[in-house]
Amino acid sequence: PSSTMTMMRPRRQCPRKRDRRAAAMSTRSIHTQNSQPPSWMIRSSFKFFLISLIVFATTCHWCPLSAVAAAESDLVDAKSLAMANRILQKVKDYENPPPSWNMILRVMENSFLAIPDNDSNFYQSSPHEEKARERALHWLAHEDESSANLSDDGYDRGLLQRYALATIYFATGGDDWKECSQKKQSSNNPDSICESDDERYLSPFSHLKWTGINGKNGQVTWLDLSGRGLNSRTFLPLEVTLLSPSLELFWVSENDQLEGSLPNYLHEFQSLVSLSAYKTSVSGTIPESIYTLPKLNSIRLYKSKFEGTISTQIGKLAELKWFWIHENEFTGSVPTEIGQLSKLEGVTLYGNKFTPIENKDDTESHITPIENKDGNISITPMENKDGKSSSSSIIPESLCSLKGKHLKHLWSDCEEGALTPALSEDGGKKAALVVKEGIQACSCCTRCFPRKNGVVAAVN
Repeated sequence: PSSTMTMMRPRRQCPRKRDRRAAAMSTRSIHTQNSQPPSWMIRSSFKFFLISLIVFATTCHWCPLSAVAAAESDLVDAKSLAMANRILQKVKDYENPPPSWNMILRVMENSFLAIPDNDSNFYQSSPHEEKARERALHWLAHEDESSANLSDDGYDRGLLQRYALATIYFATGGDDWKECSQKKQSSNNPDSICESDDERYLSPFSHLKWTGINGKNGQVTWLDLSGRGLNSRTFLPLEVTLLSPSLELFWVSENDQLEGSLPNYLHEFQSLVSLSAYKTSVSGTIPESIYTLPKLNSIRLYKSKFEGTISTQIGKLAELKWFWIHENEFTGSVPTEIGQLSKLEGVTLYGNKFTPIENKDDTESHITPIENKDGNISITPMENKDGKSSSSSIIPESLCSLKGKHLKHLWSDCEEGALTPALSEDGGKKAALVVKEGIQACSCCTRCFPRKNGVVAAVN
């Protein structure tokens, strides 16, 4: 028992050692209270706070828009944010806006104000397009000095179109354009020529003075960017629709680095008279929406990468005069509805993959001998045993019938060896050429382009 009691008794501490331990603990407590946390801990905590703020801001639906934008992107500062709200308000205030303006409003709200859009059909901007949008906004807010040369009313009236043109400029590599870029010199073009600095893009003067831009009543009516050296994989940004109420001429030809496809929203350009995208790398089909444009009289898409079929809706383009689509990848048959276009003056179809059709006509009223002028070839049909003209061609009879009206230029292709010189009664050769029966050719064309090994070779 005595030994057990001894084992359970608490161990005594040396008074001197106990005092030293208490003093050390007291000192450690005082040091901890007065010291600061390590710097790495402060940085980590601050970084965590910022990340939390961004997550909160991008999912917050009741926060002030300025706070959301500030958290989302440091490129949209207070001045840029004020400009963004100004542009957005003008879109909202526009009377009877085109349908696509609702989409562009949502796109800009998403880009500038970080308002999310959960719609699965929401327009998806490429990173390149997003960057161009931000640069255009920054330019308007910080670099555009036009306010010194324009009245407040004049500047405000043209703000939407000025923003649209700036976005197009940055989205297509404007600083490297061959002509009239903002910079007089660029990496690709040491001398970006321009007749006047006033005509350079993004100059501090009215955008109606910029080269290739024309307008009336303060609105852009002509957009001619041909041969500038546009560089884009997605055609032009959505902001081009901000020009739709007034645009009459839309040309982006001779830009071999311009890719993408013609957008469906082209039907909103109800004032459009001329569309030109030849000698580009633009591909895809001709949108059905184009055939609803009531004033369109010229379509030039030749020597590009277009494909698909020509819609039967082409017959609705009552004002169409010029339809130049040669040397593309179009397929199918040329629709007979093209013969409804009584104002047609020029059609070029050669160098595509159209399906030949059999044309047989009991009369030759649509056949008119053609003089050999300006390099054109006179072609007459060869009669079959029944005395009827017959040839295998991609040209429907309805189009041939327009030869007696305004149609002056009808260019198609034919197979090598499809043409043979006509003989006169005394055995001499006539100036005209005769189409061999059964070989793909055009008996009513003004010019024929023989194909040899799949390659089109012009005949003069």
